[in-house]
Amino acid sequence: MKKTCDTYEINKNLPPDTSSVISLKYLILIGMLSILLLAGCTTPPATQPTKQPVQPTQPQCHNETNQVKQVHEECGPVSYTIQVCGSRKLEYDAVALPLVNICSADGPCAGGLLSNCTFCTNAMTRCMMSIHNLDMQASGDWTVGANYTVTGGQFIKTPQTLTIAPNQTGVFDFNQFYNPGDPISSASCAIFVMSDPTVDDCHDETRTRNECQNITDIVPVTKVVCQ
Repeated sequence: MKKTCDTYEINKNLPPDTSSVISLKYLILIGMLSILLLAGCTTPPATQPTKQPVQPTQPQCHNETNQVKQVHEECGPVSYTIQVCGSRKLEYDAVALPLVNICSADGPCAGGLLSNCTFCTNAMTRCMMSIHNLDMQASGDWTVGANYTVTGGQFIKTPQTLTIAPNQTGVFDFNQFYNPGDPISSASCAIFVMSDPTVDDCHDETRTRNECQNITDIVPVTKVVCQ
């Protein structure tokens, strides 16, 4: 608050009869009053409180471990089985057996090999084929034909059909009678499979394909936590 000072007028005129001592006392008094008046009119500035510096708080830190899920992709070959249906050929082995030429006429050479006879009016040639079914599961029907060629002619035999079980063997047997002539000449034979057998069935086949899948792992993760 601003203080107001009153101005006082001091009569400096002393009576003429006042002595010099009194004058000196008045001067001293006047000086003292002036000093007091000047001191009373001046207001000292307010003193501001001194703020103390705030010390920073140190954080408290520690390690914290958590279990975290991590997902990654893995790819690789995968075997699978499917059923396959349809017509398929049967595997087999076919072997033409050696020809057998026999004299079938009456006489000293009857029943003997034609190659050992010097004379024969009637002969028989045997023509055979062996077929082995290589399939281990399915039976099949095989049809075999044979053609004979002799001096002056040809014979086409009626085809033969056999059902052969899995992993089994069947024999096709043809024979033809004819006149071997003079000099003796044996017949020739061409024997053959007329068509490859097929079977309609279903079977399992194992195949492989590449597949991917997501794998989840649980791993520990450590981090620093401060409070």
